[in-house]
Amino acid sequence: MALFRIQHNDFEQRFNFDHFDTMHPNEWENDNRIHEKGWEERYEYESLLIDNLIKENPNIKNVLEIGSGPGVLSQKVQKLQPNLTYHLIDKPFAKQYFEEQKFKGTFFTKDLSNSFDTKGLLDQYDLVITNDFLEHVLNPSIIVQTIFKLTNKDSIYFISNPNWRMAHQWVYRGLFDFDNFVYFLYTHKFALQGIYGSNLKTPEYPRLDSESMLPDQHLTDWNHYMIFKHRTDL
Repeated sequence: MALFRIQHNDFEQRFNFDHFDTMHPNEWENDNRIHEKGWEERYEYESLLIDNLIKENPNIKNVLEIGSGPGVLSQKVQKLQPNLTYHLIDKPFAKQYFEEQKFKGTFFTKDLSNSFDTKGLLDQYDLVITNDFLEHVLNPSIIVQTIFKLTNKDSIYFISNPNWRMAHQWVYRGLFDFDNFVYFLYTHKFALQGIYGSNLKTPEYPRLDSESMLPDQHLTDWNHYMIFKHRTDL
């Protein structure tokens, strides 16, 4: 028997690209997510994951975080790793908060909903981070293709994707089921190197056919934290 997720009819009937919050240029204006306790706990946990990743890979000297929001995660990472060159990309109101808080790093404002302009960025990054970002853009393929160009065989691509069990909103429902997403990255020349557990858990639902490769211990992780590198078979 095959198991697939049913459609979220209410959300899909209301969905409008022009009003999807993460595509709107005013995203992060008066956004309460910055101060929510749940996000603070998540950023603390994620900063420890990234800190350990850098300790295990001391060649990491520069970082690009795409879809960074106002930069809260970046400050926690840089507190643990103060010598990093850290670049962030998001929208104008996120940059405004970043500057008001006098956060550390270099912030670029770019519209990534359907394109990726790399002007001003480094030619290569040792670590690229997309944390709950790819599921909100119209063309994730363009983003991942560009990330490949901004990295090399030794670079690490750290991705956090929400588990469908936590009732998130995606532009492309199903693409981010574990097997589908790993294959999507594979077709974009990235190979999965590892997966980390989440400090938060979802309700329990049956395993989908599109989750055959997901280890049992990660089935109810709130987020799937994954490490990718360039494929070696190319």
